[in-house]
Amino acid sequence: MASNEPAAAVSARETFSAEDRTRYARVLVEIGELYDAEIEIAQVLESKPEDLPALDLLAKIKHMRGELSAAIACWAQVHAKSPSNLTANVRLNSMLQLAQESERGPGQFLVLGPFQLWRKPAAHLELEEIFRLFLARRPEEAREKCDQLAKKYRGKDPDLYKLAVLGNAWVAELTGDFEESRTVLENLGNERGFETDGDRILALARIYERIGTQELLEKAVHIYKHLERSFERVSVLGHLASLSRRLGNREEAVRYEERFLHLFRVRMHRPSFADVTRIAARRYLPLSKLSRIRFASREELAEPSPRERAIALFLAGDASGARELLAGWSEVLDLKYRADLAVLEGSREEGIRLYLASLEADPSDVRVLEWLLNDYETSRSAPIGEYFQRPEIAQRSLERLDAALRASPLRPGLWRQMAALHRILGHGEEATRCTQRAASLEEAARRRESTVGRVLADSVYHFVGRAKGLIHEIWAARRPAQPGRGGFLEEILGNLTQEFSQSVRNTFLSVREYARAKWPEHTHDILDYNYTYKVTKEDETSGGLSAGLPTALAFLSVFLNRPVPQDTASTGILIADSHDVQVLRPVGEPEYKVRGAYNRNLRRVILPEANRRDLDGNPCVPRAICDEIVSYASNLDEAVVLTFGSDVWIS
Repeated sequence: MASNEPAAAVSARETFSAEDRTRYARVLVEIGELYDAEIEIAQVLESKPEDLPALDLLAKIKHMRGELSAAIACWAQVHAKSPSNLTANVRLNSMLQLAQESERGPGQFLVLGPFQLWRKPAAHLELEEIFRLFLARRPEEAREKCDQLAKKYRGKDPDLYKLAVLGNAWVAELTGDFEESRTVLENLGNERGFETDGDRILALARIYERIGTQELLEKAVHIYKHLERSFERVSVLGHLASLSRRLGNREEAVRYEERFLHLFRVRMHRPSFADVTRIAARRYLPLSKLSRIRFASREELAEPSPRERAIALFLAGDASGARELLAGWSEVLDLKYRADLAVLEGSREEGIRLYLASLEADPSDVRVLEWLLNDYETSRSAPIGEYFQRPEIAQRSLERLDAALRASPLRPGLWRQMAALHRILGHGEEATRCTQRAASLEEAARRRESTVGRVLADSVYHFVGRAKGLIHEIWAARRPAQPGRGGFLEEILGNLTQEFSQSVRNTFLSVREYARAKWPEHTHDILDYNYTYKVTKEDETSGGLSAGLPTALAFLSVFLNRPVPQDTASTGILIADSHDVQVLRPVGEPEYKVRGAYNRNLRRVILPEANRRDLDGNPCVPRAICDEIVSYASNLDEAVVLTFGSDVWIS
């Protein structure tokens, strides 16, 4: 079937590789066009199902859209398919996790899915026993079991022998006996075949860091530099940056910190200045949307084309310089950017003329179609109306918008554009219907962005042996009760442990009294309602106490009838010192929670003040990322101001 696209447009798309498409999708995610980004990634995965960066980016998109089950499924595939020579620590972590779970349901089988069981190998059960002993607070017996298994498999199974020895060292480390852990690992290195074993030296470097003497820190640096040459990992650069600072090597620390930050942003699919410039010079991206991107740095491009230089100038704030560079260029992409610049500088009529000229050459560009129809909704521009009244243009535009709506029926912008097109064509009833549909979707979007009782909770999801930051939603709501006879938490919904459910009830009572003490004028009717609470992702059990802070903020939102920003997540253990004093205690794995918030492209994550030292120099998260999105609170008063604003006390 013949294509209606101009040859130049078709050629540009054909030369766009899978890697280029993934970069393009990253930029789309950064400017908030998640639907279009997902379409690009779907096309990449259709041709290259094993493309791990594309699969990981799809997980990020699902995470940002709140499709947690789909995000976790994608991450599970990425973890399963990722090549790694360092697997022992992951396997030991998984056994510790399974040992914890087996306390609730011990057995020889692992549940993989509905009506699907997997029998654990005998060796797996033996190694799992080590961690059951450890969790039972019998570390000496756990280490004796390690020694027994090491003797059993020595000379017979090198892999199981290594796991037993590394398990011995890890149990010693977990109980604070770093010198004993070091001895076990160094002795393993004296055996043939384990001198340069990656799992052993990585564990040894970690122990050297924990002991912290000058000599051992330098040995740890030597190990991480060896690992750096073998493969590129974010954590390796993070360790090298941290160790260089501790050793006083400032220049080296700065160099590693820059590389650490760059690689971290790449792995989190945050496009660099150079990426955005190169991609925008090949595929049209509206300059008004690109201008919203916050860049960590603005690196110079090597031998940039005139269009790349123009886009770089615009992103650096020099719109007039960009306009001068593009003046006189008449390729389709140049026309579109000249139109963008004209509109941004107030020359709307010139912009319309250039957009229409570009659409004549490349009628497939939905973004130009979008701008023109949106402009017509407010301006009733005669040139735009005349263009779309042409029968062939009208038919093609209706088909494109109809296809886009079938793919993304909840996008209000598409309905606005369809309304404008029907209005141009004289279809009054259809225009009215589309306008009403757009207005309803826009109202729903506004509610989602600022909703009473809905809070983002920062948590950690544990795959087998791996941790991943994940943003949940917590919902609180109220319904009328007999006046003065309410004030109770009636329902707790979701898949929660008994400990978590009890914590929610405690938090509700504490925050109810806190709200009545702090805002008596706004909470006079608090006993006229009963309340409900829900945690999303109910196919997985939620536990722990770190949801205390987001739970408190959800209840406060309902008590005060004040919406919560949906670009902020929080985590923290809440302790009631008195009816009007609520303090925050630190949470575990804060580095993964920061990573989860950053992966979700959130503006802010609120952590307990006591977690600040855990993140200072943490090898999993660059300091610049913490400075960018992390805010700390020592009590609920401070968290309330960070969430609702300082006027919460007076408005």
